[in-house]
Amino acid sequence: MLIAMNAVAGFIIACLVLTTYGLPHLQIVGSNDAVDTYPYQVSLRNDLTLDSLSHFCGGAIISEHYIITTAQCINQFENPYNIYAIVGSNCFNAIDAVYQVKNLIIHAGFNNLLRIHDIGLIQVSSNIIFNKNVQPIVLSTTDRNFDDYPLLVTGWGDLWSSDLVFNRLQEIIVRGYSHELCNRWAYVKETHICTFTTENKGFCHSDTGSPLVSDGILVGLMSYSYGPCGTSTPDISTRISSYRSWIKYYTGI
Repeated sequence: MLIAMNAVAGFIIACLVLTTYGLPHLQIVGSNDAVDTYPYQVSLRNDLTLDSLSHFCGGAIISEHYIITTAQCINQFENPYNIYAIVGSNCFNAIDAVYQVKNLIIHAGFNNLLRIHDIGLIQVSSNIIFNKNVQPIVLSTTDRNFDDYPLLVTGWGDLWSSDLVFNRLQEIIVRGYSHELCNRWAYVKETHICTFTTENKGFCHSDTGSPLVSDGILVGLMSYSYGPCGTSTPDISTRISSYRSWIKYYTGI
């Protein structure tokens, strides 16, 4: 069921105040406030309060029925109705629309210890209504090399393990990292995309499931990082093109 929630003035004011005041608890380390609207962006939450603790993962809209994220984000939930997908705003507190989840699809080969097949689908209980702020993103079909190519990441994750979510969606440009070099790290597979950032920049906690985008196309989903947040170690994303047949089997896309 779609729960329409117009952002009242108080929420908007709170968004502006929290963005400019208080301790700088960034989520994508070394990031900036998102200037553009990313209409595919999803905040996955386990309740409808405006408490930052309700946000646990990111995701991306891929159709009117489905959201894509990582398996580790949804594997913990026995009841899909305990998950809500918030879409349509760059401000955490300015909730435009909420969709309750009715079905979770986790890749059968997912293994969190081996870091493989970290991909999942979320089916919402009613059609996602598209507008200028809510749109699906195109899925990658090409298994290309992103070595040193600029890639966009957006998300609401927290800094270190503080469990504090910044009130504005964050964005950062990262660079693809040579797969030949990256697969020297444990568990890195052909189904992954490696990105490498300078010190004090990169993914962090609760960015899991956040979209990795190349030229407007979804190419990856944030899966895990080596080392502490924002250190000079690879960040690993699930490669979308490796799972196109799996996605199509369940969604028809």
